[in-house]
Amino acid sequence: MFFLLALCLLVVFFYDTGYTSLPPTAKRYDTAKTGIETLRLDAKRANLREPWEKLAAEFRAIYDADPGWPNRPAALFRAAESLEELARRSFAKADARKAIECYEAVALRHADSRLADDALFHAARLRAAWLKDDKGALELLNRIKTQYPKGDMLPEALALEKTLLAAAQGRTAPEARQVAASEAKPSIEDQASSPSAQDRDKKRADAGAPAASALSASAQSAAAAPGLAASPAALLPQDQILPRYRKAKADMEGLSADKVRSCWRQPWEELAAEFLLIYQSRKNWAISPGALFRAASSQESLADCSHLAAEYRQARDLYLNLAQEFPKSALADDALLRAAAIEADRLNQPQEALELLDAIATLYPQGDMLPQAKILRQRLSGGADVAAAPGAKAGGAPAQAATPEVHTLSWNSLSKNSVEIVLDLSAPARYRARLEEGKKGAASSLYLEFDDASVVKDVRRGVTVNGSLLQSIRVRDRKGGGSVMQFSFRDVRRFDTQAESNPCRIVLRVAAGNTPLPPRPGKGAGFAGQDTPGDQANAPAEPRHVNDMARQLGLTVRTVFIDAGHGGRDPGTHHNGILERVITLDVATTLGRLLQANGVDVVYSRTNDTGLSLRERTTRANEAGADLFVSIHINANDDKSVNGFETYYLDLAQNAEAARVAALENAGSDHRLGDMQKMLADVMLSARVDESKKLAQDIQRITLFRLKKREYTVRNNGVKSAPFHVLLGAQMPAVLVELGYCTHAEEARNLANAKYRLTLAEGLAEGILAYKDRLLKKRTAQNSLTPESAGAM
Repeated sequence: MFFLLALCLLVVFFYDTGYTSLPPTAKRYDTAKTGIETLRLDAKRANLREPWEKLAAEFRAIYDADPGWPNRPAALFRAAESLEELARRSFAKADARKAIECYEAVALRHADSRLADDALFHAARLRAAWLKDDKGALELLNRIKTQYPKGDMLPEALALEKTLLAAAQGRTAPEARQVAASEAKPSIEDQASSPSAQDRDKKRADAGAPAASALSASAQSAAAAPGLAASPAALLPQDQILPRYRKAKADMEGLSADKVRSCWRQPWEELAAEFLLIYQSRKNWAISPGALFRAASSQESLADCSHLAAEYRQARDLYLNLAQEFPKSALADDALLRAAAIEADRLNQPQEALELLDAIATLYPQGDMLPQAKILRQRLSGGADVAAAPGAKAGGAPAQAATPEVHTLSWNSLSKNSVEIVLDLSAPARYRARLEEGKKGAASSLYLEFDDASVVKDVRRGVTVNGSLLQSIRVRDRKGGGSVMQFSFRDVRRFDTQAESNPCRIVLRVAAGNTPLPPRPGKGAGFAGQDTPGDQANAPAEPRHVNDMARQLGLTVRTVFIDAGHGGRDPGTHHNGILERVITLDVATTLGRLLQANGVDVVYSRTNDTGLSLRERTTRANEAGADLFVSIHINANDDKSVNGFETYYLDLAQNAEAARVAALENAGSDHRLGDMQKMLADVMLSARVDESKKLAQDIQRITLFRLKKREYTVRNNGVKSAPFHVLLGAQMPAVLVELGYCTHAEEARNLANAKYRLTLAEGLAEGILAYKDRLLKKRTAQNSLTPESAGAM
């Protein structure tokens, strides 16, 4: 017996000696570090919050577990890196702040670590790109210069400092968020191919640099300053260039065909970085122009996902770099045309686009892009003979011309003798304007004759206007197709028409008496992150309120509270692979990003998978002083054939189906019956019901239009009222949006599609902005029946 016991102890000793030679902390760290690389390669899981949050928590636990472990700074750095990866996917400022705090903790607690300057640089870049805190970013960069003048981060710190200082004058909010948005370092695998990588590996205590980033420093430099060469250490060996180019081309084709991954940031960032690296590794090779063109195209596809102006500028700059560096390439005129299309359709800079089109006509008069350049020029000048689809990319087959449709009409009475009228179109249209002056005492009429455009029902019904230079709007069909819109005015002395491409619209400016025409703005503010006017002389007048009640309620939309339904232990409904709490959070954060890009402040009920009571949600909205409350949900029904999009506002239910949906969403409420009766009575006596209904109507109408424009067939279930507990207590107009039914198989497939969810978020954002226009006294054909106080126009 004693012999057996001794034998067992001996086996345990040798087992422990052989398999635990590494300290437990080091083994745990190596496992977690491998987890980062594994997660990056997992296209599905890498886009989820939970894995990145778990990795960050694990690295933080490793850091806290063993104060004597010499590699602690690396663990804390990896925790920050995981949070940064999460922020790149969530677009949430809260995630970026956590990453910044973690990076700054590395530099503060471990100032003598060789990772300290890396951490300061990462924190500076995130402060500039996410928090618009250029001052804080510059302070961190100055610390790198003073504390680590011989560190390897100094060149990149100086480059970022130069970028921030150069952009300090007149940068728009979207640009501020996107300064240095591309990552600064090549991946560990790329670095390993160069001798200097070994020195950097020795520098870092964890034998591995901050992991991979989508864009290398050289890629960032090329995007910010075309033509800047990469460092020799980052270049590819000659025998790798062609195989990697072929693989990258195949990856690009596969990504374009993938309906889910094609709207993720990371794959496009990685492709842009790879093509740039190939181009910079051997610029005199025959494939170099193609690699640079594909880098620009990948960056443009990324911008199509993010809708951020700064990322469209990076794509434009890459195209222009190609035309400048390879003027004799067959792709040079293609690149100029793509750059012109971005200027016109994405950056709202038609004059710059026209200059590029002139360059195509001058430099490449025999090029295959000349016909498309002429079409774009005609569209920008407002007299196109052929309607080109907005955003169509050069180099492919001509896009099928869409039938234009006037889908919204709005006007703004700037004074008693001037008015501005805006017609939003689904596609460019051919039109002519003519004025018929009335005889003494009679109204004058301005006619817009469309050769091929139709007009939606809401606008076709016509409008009568009181108290404005504009008196009425009438619509009729033209013989042989098209439409005629008649605008009647009390008097007209001068008028001006202007066609714009981003968004696609026609602007009429009319003046009477001695009043001059309203000035044309230099650069318009487009949807989702476009430039805002920089000319103060053309800035819009102070917002005017719709009526006294709206003024008392403070209805100027500055802050929107976005509530992602359910969360935490409350998963919401779950059918056909759709989990409500996940989908609502994705749409909510995307909606918030789009609103922020258009100058609206956003507050979220949650930005991760946490639970909140229904009462807490409205309490937080009230504490934030929000002007609007928007709650996002997914619907379900026992009848699997039921489907559609619907928007609710707080009131008593007017039908059984609305009551059923309210009961379903109210299941987790902690409101007592007495509280509800008191709050409902308060609601019924206030104007919030009316304003909430208007907000719901705008969201419902415009979201469905956006879905239709993207060729999604969605049932319109309309605007409904119901006593949702999550809306009770909100001291502002509040709506609840049901995005669709996950119990309906086809609708569930749509909800699982990232592009579909992006379209939903765009529609919600445009609906909210339309409601904001209503409160800014921008009258529209849809809201023209809204009662107004005397003389409000």
